[in-house]
Amino acid sequence: MPDKSPTDILRKEHDVVLKILDSLEKNLEAENINQAKKSTILLEKEFNKHSLNKEEKVFFPEIEKFMPRDGGPTGMMVIEHQDLTESIESFKQTDNFENLNKIGDHIINLLREHIDKENNMLFMMADMHLDDKQKKFILKKFKEIDLKKK
Repeated sequence: MPDKSPTDILRKEHDVVLKILDSLEKNLEAENINQAKKSTILLEKEFNKHSLNKEEKVFFPEIEKFMPRDGGPTGMMVIEHQDLTESIESFKQTDNFENLNKIGDHIINLLREHIDKENNMLFMMADMHLDDKQKKFILKKFKEIDLKKK
């Protein structure tokens, strides 16, 4: 792990989330509500570990040392995280298939776009600006988060 960068780790975790989104999408298309709900629970677990802990509590604050949150990309990512958190919660509370499908489509589309923006814009900026000390600090904190979640 020492030779990995924080953005490499986050990109790999995004790949896991994208697979869960594919599963959710297939379950919704097949109108398999139980499996769709299971996919959403798995998505929520990954999202909480990745987005709400690693990104918002560790990664974004380091980026915000050279780029402001308000009006900047991390501020937009946090707004999208809030939208996704609320949407996942709504999905879990809903039993009506039409509403599940609508909320599920929103989650799938927003999260795919969100991941694309992070992978192809935010992480590239971070790789250019984060120094080695910041990267080591982030990697240490990521490892602590991973150990807590086991």
